[in-house]
This record gives sequence, C-alpha cells and structure tokens, in this order.
Amino acid sequence: MQTLWQDLRYGARMLLKQPGFMLIAVLTLALGIGANTAIFSVVNAVLLKPLPYQAPEQLVVISNTQSALELADLQAWSRSFAEMGGATQQMLDYTGGSEPLQLHGGVVTGGFFSVLGANAALGRTLDYNDDKRGGALVTVLSHGLWQKLFNRDPQILGKTLPLSGQSYTVVGVMPASFKSPRDEAELWVPLQVANPLAASFRGVHFLRVYLRLKPGATIEQATNEQRQLDQRMREANPGESKNRQTVLIPLRERMVGAAKSALWILFGAVGLVLLIACVNFANLLLARGATREQELVVRVALGASRWRLTRQMLTESVLLACLGGAVGLVLAWWGVDLLVSLKPENLPRLEAIKLDTGVLVFASAVSVITGLVFGLAPAWVATRVNVSGSLKEGGRGTVGRVRQRLRSALVVIELALGLILLVGAGLLIKSFWQLRQIQPGLNPNNLLTLRLELPESGYKEIPKQVQFRRAMLDGVNSLPGVQAALISELPLSGEWLNHDFTREGWTLPLGDEPNVETRSVMGDYFRTMQIPLRAGRDFTPQDKENAPSVGIVNQTLVDRFFKDESPLGKRVRWARDAPDAWMTIIGVVGDVKHFGLDMPEEPTLYTPYAQTGAAWKRYGTLVARTQGEPTAFAAAMKKQIWQVDPQLPVTRVQTMSEVMALSFAERRFNMLLLGIFAAVALVLAGIGIYGVTAHAVTQRTHEIGIRMALGAQSGDVLKLIVRQGLTLALLGIAVGLAGAYALTHVLKTLLFAVSPTDPLTFLSISLLLMAVALLACWIPARRATKVDPMIALRCE
Repeated sequence: MQTLWQDLRYGARMLLKQPGFMLIAVLTLALGIGANTAIFSVVNAVLLKPLPYQAPEQLVVISNTQSALELADLQAWSRSFAEMGGATQQMLDYTGGSEPLQLHGGVVTGGFFSVLGANAALGRTLDYNDDKRGGALVTVLSHGLWQKLFNRDPQILGKTLPLSGQSYTVVGVMPASFKSPRDEAELWVPLQVANPLAASFRGVHFLRVYLRLKPGATIEQATNEQRQLDQRMREANPGESKNRQTVLIPLRERMVGAAKSALWILFGAVGLVLLIACVNFANLLLARGATREQELVVRVALGASRWRLTRQMLTESVLLACLGGAVGLVLAWWGVDLLVSLKPENLPRLEAIKLDTGVLVFASAVSVITGLVFGLAPAWVATRVNVSGSLKEGGRGTVGRVRQRLRSALVVIELALGLILLVGAGLLIKSFWQLRQIQPGLNPNNLLTLRLELPESGYKEIPKQVQFRRAMLDGVNSLPGVQAALISELPLSGEWLNHDFTREGWTLPLGDEPNVETRSVMGDYFRTMQIPLRAGRDFTPQDKENAPSVGIVNQTLVDRFFKDESPLGKRVRWARDAPDAWMTIIGVVGDVKHFGLDMPEEPTLYTPYAQTGAAWKRYGTLVARTQGEPTAFAAAMKKQIWQVDPQLPVTRVQTMSEVMALSFAERRFNMLLLGIFAAVALVLAGIGIYGVTAHAVTQRTHEIGIRMALGAQSGDVLKLIVRQGLTLALLGIAVGLAGAYALTHVLKTLLFAVSPTDPLTFLSISLLLMAVALLACWIPARRATKVDPMIALRCE
C-alpha cells in the first residue's frame, strides 16, 4: 500500500510538470467516458433496470387491445394467470380550480392495480367492488397530481373532485414511484362507472390488458392455452371475434421494445467514440514515453526493474483515466439533461433516467479499465530500454521505431473507427433528409391546432354536441384572418380510429369485412388543411343531421375498393350499422400521411360530425389557418371557445408544424446523437493523425535538415511528410470502409429510403475523412519546410 501511495504521489508530480499533456489527456478521455456514461444512464433506466412492479418477470400483456367483455371471458376461462386487469386513457375535465383543466385519466378494471402488485401510499386502490355498473364515483390520485393540485394535502381522502361534470370521491393516493405502464395517467377511475357504454360492446376494443402468470407457469404455456381460448371465443362470437388471434408479450418487451434497437445502436456508437478516445490516450502516452526515455534509462541503470517502471507508468495512466472519468461525470450530468430535453415522445421510463449508483459504478469501472488496458502497451514500449545502447547514443531513443509503428497502427485504428461512425451518421442524416422531402398531403404552415373534449355530463346527446361545435366554429371564424374547422383524429398526432366497412353489392361473411379509417369533420376542413379535392364536391352546411348521409373518401380507399370505376354516387356503410344506414360518396380527396411521413396512408372515410350517429365521439381538434404567426391567435380563439362554454378545457395548443416535428422526433433524436458522436470522432481522429505526423517531424528534424542542405526543396519536404500521413489515412479508410460495410446493416431499422450500403454516403464520408487527414498532415508538414538546415544539424 505504501509503495502504491508513493507511485501515486510521484505520478501526480510528474503530471503536474506537464500540465498541457495532462489537460489534453484528461479532456480526451472525458469526452469518451462522459458520452458513454450519459448514454449508459439511458440504457440502464430503459433496458436494464427491473420494471417498478411486483415480480415484473411474471407480467405479460396482450399485443392488441381488448373489449371489456373479452377481458371478462379471459378472466372466467383462463387457468394460466393469477390475475389480470385492463386500462385505457380518457381525458377528464377538472373544473375545481381557477380555470378548467384537462387531466389524463386512467379508466381501469377492478384488477388493474392488483395485477401490477401496486399499493396506495394513502388510502387504498381501486378493486373489483368499485368496478361495477352504477357503483360509487371514486378515484385514486397519482402522487404528481396530489402534489400539483392539492399541495400534498394529508386530508385529501374523502374529498370530492369535479371531473367531467360529476363529483368523484378520492379514496387513495399512489406513491411517487408508481406509473401506469403505457400512459401518463394522473388519476384513475373505474371503467364500469366512468364509461359503462364502451364496456358493454364486445366489438369496441379499447383496453390494454395486463396479465400475471401463476407461479411456475411460463409464457409458452399461456400462449398455448390462449390459442384454445381464441378458438372458443371465435366459435362463441363469430361476428366480432371471427379473426381473433391473440399474441402474448412480456410487459418489459412491450414497454421498451420499440426503443431497444435504437438505444443499443447508440450505445455501440458511443462505445466507438470511447475506443477512439482511448486510442488517442494511448498515443499521448507513447509520445510522453519518448520524452521520458532518458529518465527511464537512468532509473534502470540505478537498479529499477522493468516491472517497477511498468507499474509506475500504469499508475500514472490510471490516475489520468480517473481524472478523465471525474470530468466525464460532469459532462455526463449535462449530457443526461440534454438527452432528456431532446428525447422523442415515445422514449419509455423517462423519469428513471439519472446518474444513480449503477451509473457511477459503470463510469468508475470504465475509467480504471481504460487506464489499465490502454496504458499497458505504452508502458511496455517505454520500459523496453537498453541502458548501454541509450547511453552510447547520447540519449537517442532505442525503441523509437517500435513506438512510431505502434502509434501509426493506433492512428489507422482510430481513423477506421471514426469512418464507421461517420458513415452511420451520414446514413441517418440522408435518411432524415429523405423523410423531410415527403409531402404530408396537407400544408402545415400557418396552422394552429387545439384539442377539445366535451364532457359527457353536458354533451351526452348528439344535438347538444353539434350545437356547441357550430357556435364555436362560428365564433372562431369571425376572428379576422382565421379560417377554422374541426377534425376528430388529427393527422400525425397518433390518434386513429377504424371500423369494419362494406359497400353496396358486397356479400361478405360477417367478420370478413375490410377495415378502414374513419374521420369526422365539421366546417371547411379540407380547404383549411389545404388537402386537395380530386373529384366530386366538398361537404356543405346542407349536409346536416336530417339530410341524406354522405361521405368523402381518400385516394387510397378508391384505389383499393373502387378499381377502374368512379366511387362518386356509390353507397357504403359501417358493417355493424343497420342494413339501411347507407352513406353516399360525394367526393374524393388526396391522401394524407396520417400515421407518419414514413408510413403508407390507409383507406379513409370522412363523414360530417352531425351525421356520425356516435354520441361517444365527443372529442376533436380545432384546426385554424391564420394570416400570420399561428400562436398569436391562440388567446383570441380560446376566448371564443369559452364564450360558448366557459368550463371547457382547451389543451394541446400546437402549430401543425410542431405536430409534424413530434411525429419524426425519434428519428431526429437518433440522427442528432449519432451525428454528435461522429463529429467528436472526426475531431479525435484528426488530432490523432496530427499528433503522429507532428511527432514524426520532430523525430526526423535532423534528416530533414540534411535533405534540405543537399538541395531538397520545400515542396519535396512537404510531399515527404504529407505522403507518410496520407498513407496512414488511406489504410484507416480502407479498414473503416470494410467495417462500415459489415456493421451499418444494424442501422436498417432506423433508415428510410436509404440503403445501409449507400455508395454516395460511403464515398462522401471517405472524402471528408481524407480532407481532414490531409489538413492534419499539412500543418506539421508546413512547419517542417521551415526547418533551417544549419540549426537542425547544430542541434543534432
């Protein structure tokens, strides 16, 4: 221990004598370790930490949504599960504050909390006794809502909350650690009490169902049983369940599966950055070893063993690595904040991302391992001293050629790694550029969107809903410079709704009808969104409640169901509606990229709100095209809405451009991070080849002086030095191209309209890296041409 302490003190003194070297080494490692620590904090929180539920390995989820009646059948028939529960999200209006708010409500079945093994921090959770039609209006609050609205009032139990026109009694508060698996619920209410209508239809699939395996049961056994239950349900309900096919997925896979591939790719990329930083670190240690050769020769002459010298140099490299790790932690702390601010909307478990003990252990381990592994080769080379040879040569290094070859090899490696990262970033950038060229089918400029949801208590019947919407649209459209309309499911927002569909003349068996998207609109929607009308006419004010039912279809629906014929005048209906509930197609509009710019459009049928016949469709988004900056009109539009109903919350006030940006936020997130890593790699690679070339110039000063004394021109010297650096660059690029060709296929899932081996990207990145290498070689080469032959020979 005393010897180790002596090594540390001596190493610290030696490093302080070379502050420039120490600063460069520490910052180089800090970049690599900090970036790795920041990304590892995300990987650890999202992929590695256990889910915050009791025995999470026993939890599975059904891949597609279920109806309440289907869940009841599963509970009655299944033998593989100890517990199961369902949940959906519903916006609830809270009118107990200074202005109306809309809260994210979790509408849950009686088994929801028990299947997750969740207990309340105050009071109790909801159970099967609460989830009964006609039951008491009770609610459980999240810890965040309890804190935000009620200042953590310890007497909250038993108090009532006005929610969507009804008074709910608070029976419990959940702990801060509890989150619903797949939504942002701020409070929870029983399904049969809050939405008994939706719970009564077998064909209304809206519940995410969570199941807990019995002890000893496996997901394979449960899947085999589920196949039998699916067959039983198909036979019992051929209309609604004819094509039923259930897939069971572990809850962890369902929650993080979409993010897993991208996160591991980013973690691999940042690992390459660390490798490049470590290679640079090793190069720095090799260069420093050259300056200390005489010191080491003297120490060997005085009796120091090679092991003693190696241990001393490893101690110094580990000390440097730990300092780099400490600075890296500071960078990681900033980096985590940056990652959270840049996060895509669907990044799961965001609240768990932090620099916790596990992350600190990771950073410490990386620092120590880096110091040992990448300090070993420089220490081994530096301690290969020949005492008699070194002294006879007047101090000239005896292992210079070995050191130079090793440094050159390290530069080739870091250039290859840098090219792999740059190619990956280039592919993502090109993919993102291709995505941005896709036309969404509407004009998002100068378009403002506002989310509205009418409470059931005041708008249970369709006539009242229509009356509000007309008065609201009339008020908003009266504002100067505003053209407004209403849509039930806003494009690119993640909202969608579909129904089984049939057309006049079809004789399909029940359950075989195709599925099409349905949108309800009001006002001059297509003109407001600037969606082109391709044939027929638009909706008019005459298409109201008592008028003949009409619909407008998109081009995809025409191409799929009306090939080689005009759809105008044809009659269609929803398959579960009455046989005479026909709608006449009056128009065809262009396709809209509803699900994402990289997703195909689905067949879609637009209908007027007044003719939907769906009293439950109380939600919608107000869209308004403005003459000027859209957000400047938000306050005036809210005022017009509140003149019609002052208790109605207005939420999600966004421009359509912001909605579009959120739809490809995940791709932008991946591109930005990989681009940052690639830029760091490019800088480090440039520094690496510069360092090797500069060191070579220093070592060859005598040779250059002789050449110039014998008549060599500056251009000859310039070519000599640059040729040496470019040879290394070409070797690095060749190795990097082979590595990139082999590795970029893992990016396939992140790319759009770009091949993982896109030749243009590979060529342009190679030229970029060659240009950086040329610049890095030219600077020391230019300095070599300034060598005075007489001074060089005299110094020698």
